[in-house]
Amino acid sequence: MEQLQSFDDFVGMLRRHVFLIVVIIACGIAGSVIYATSLPRLYETSAVIQIEQPRIRDPLGSTTSVNAAMLQQLQIIEQRVMSRNNLQHIIDKYNLFSALDLSDSMKVDALRESASVTRAIDPSLQWRPDVSPTALTITVRMANPELGALVANELVTNVLEQNQQRRSDRVRETLEFFESEEARVGEDIDALESEIAVFKTENADALPAGMDDKREQLASLREAELEIDRQIIELNTGGSSGSNSIRGNRVLRLEEQRALFRQRAEEIEAILDIAPQVEQTFNTLERRLQKLSDQYQAITRSQAEAEMGQMLESSRQSESFTVLERALVPALPISPNRKRIVTSGTLLSMIVAIVSVLLLELRNPVIRTASQLERQVGIRAIVAIPVVEMGSGKMRQRVIKSVGMGLIVLVAVLIVGLIIT
Repeated sequence: MEQLQSFDDFVGMLRRHVFLIVVIIACGIAGSVIYATSLPRLYETSAVIQIEQPRIRDPLGSTTSVNAAMLQQLQIIEQRVMSRNNLQHIIDKYNLFSALDLSDSMKVDALRESASVTRAIDPSLQWRPDVSPTALTITVRMANPELGALVANELVTNVLEQNQQRRSDRVRETLEFFESEEARVGEDIDALESEIAVFKTENADALPAGMDDKREQLASLREAELEIDRQIIELNTGGSSGSNSIRGNRVLRLEEQRALFRQRAEEIEAILDIAPQVEQTFNTLERRLQKLSDQYQAITRSQAEAEMGQMLESSRQSESFTVLERALVPALPISPNRKRIVTSGTLLSMIVAIVSVLLLELRNPVIRTASQLERQVGIRAIVAIPVVEMGSGKMRQRVIKSVGMGLIVLVAVLIVGLIIT
């Protein structure tokens, strides 16, 4: 590279190989233009669905769970919209990918790659996982702009239908569940009340409510029995006046009374012995009844809330999806970027041309100018005889210029065509 030690040497090298440089650059630009125009164009269109929060709070969900329920609902809707059956229906409806020899599964995969559903969330709240989005953006990329807009709007319709159907199904299923639970728990309460009534009838004397009276009766009977024993003792010891027959009759009557009191006391003691078991069983039945009553009240409240949710859904007072922007037919493609491809090809062809010229100079390292001679041998040239072109040389120069101009015109035509298309 000793011949290229100044800017003039570099310019002289380019001037000597201008034809090669023009050919390489022209071929590079032409190839870039042809490659850029051969790539299929891809159009992108989008539709926006605005998510409006409920005007009246949904009684089926608490305040803390509204956002989580909304996120779950959106995930289910997205999964249903992008399901295989739904995408296959859209493919069949608009005859998508008919020009390509693809199977149904490959067509569904291609549509999934072309369409996407993204959620719009406040950037300042993106760090929170429980924040519900404010909008859904449905984007479709296709080679046919009209079909892209149709598919995007079809997906918008699917999202709206899925949202409406899911909310209606949710409210209906919730209401049906609480109605069936109300009937079931009501039947259980009726059956348990009947069981408690039978139990009270069979164990009326041993119920907890009468135990205090039974204990008072038992104490009274024991006192009466002691009094009778005292009177019998007095009669037997002769402590009272009267004949023996009269005392015997009185003792006999007192003993009969004592036997009756003792029999009644034994009956009361037997009742008191089984009273704890009866009380335990009765309390168990009462707890079961109280539990069923609490369940029935909770079910009744939930059923009323479900009915209110159904009213809100029918009057469209709950959260709703509104189409904010319909997908329009895009006018310009998003890819390929033909200008960038041509620019990159031009720069690359210029680099290739310069490298090619440098390689040619390296293969033929001759001294071409007086300055190169002075640098090489240290002697200044006194006279420099210029190259005089003869007739054939001039003809060759004109041919080179004509070919170069033709290539430049061809490249210009290709670039204009690229810009127009």
